[in-house]
Amino acid sequence: TSVGDITDNRTTGSFNSECKVELKFTGDAASDAGSVRQVRVTEAIDEIGRNLILKNDDEVSSRAFDSGNSRGALKADVKLRNPSRNATTIKILKGEVELFSPTEANGGLLTIKDVLKHPAEPIKNPTLTQYGIQLMYLTKETFEAKKKEIEAQKKAGAEAAGQKLGEAFGDLFKGMFGGMMSESKNSIQMYIKDPDKRVVGMKFVDAQGKALKTQQSWSSGEFKNTGLAAPPPPDTQLVIQLATPESVKSFPFKVENIPLP
Repeated sequence: TSVGDITDNRTTGSFNSECKVELKFTGDAASDAGSVRQVRVTEAIDEIGRNLILKNDDEVSSRAFDSGNSRGALKADVKLRNPSRNATTIKILKGEVELFSPTEANGGLLTIKDVLKHPAEPIKNPTLTQYGIQLMYLTKETFEAKKKEIEAQKKAGAEAAGQKLGEAFGDLFKGMFGGMMSESKNSIQMYIKDPDKRVVGMKFVDAQGKALKTQQSWSSGEFKNTGLAAPPPPDTQLVIQLATPESVKSFPFKVENIPLP
């Protein structure tokens, strides 16, 4: 483990104050891995003795970006508390990194065939069920139709059926997602409920396994819109990178005496 860029915005206030350290991982384990899933910091202290670990556990687990093995290093940004005003180094930065190496054999690559065939219906797959992941392909038309179906069931007295379907997908059909729906035929819209954050990445391919050309994509909470260069073929497949116990391995790391800018 080595250190790349460091951002240190020390201020007396809390606004815009942060210390961000870029970590680089090399060696046999890193070269065999496809990416870094996350970094967990267990100890971070400057030379004055200030504890730099963020109090919010969700912020300590830093999501990573990988540069690809072609450059020989995987990277991740770690967010820390601001060092003491007089500190010149981070004395120790210690923790655990999860390296992600997905294959079909270890369950890290999961292919969902004909993902566009049943819009506004939960994708049925035993692996997704095992990890509590809910996926659904949506179009604006099918979203509105499903929303009306739930409302009609409730009005017709089938309260239990409507309520059960509504609860299964939280606020999805309660209106908050309606404004995000696009009418573009050159996009794929997905609802993704992933409580354990096991979905590392997703890509859409044709029936022969060739990746569809993508353009600008965006996500908001449990909603993801993937822009494409052309309308997706009817037999489009979804390839999911999934963090399973077999596809993720954890390694300890420690870096000492990191100079602060």
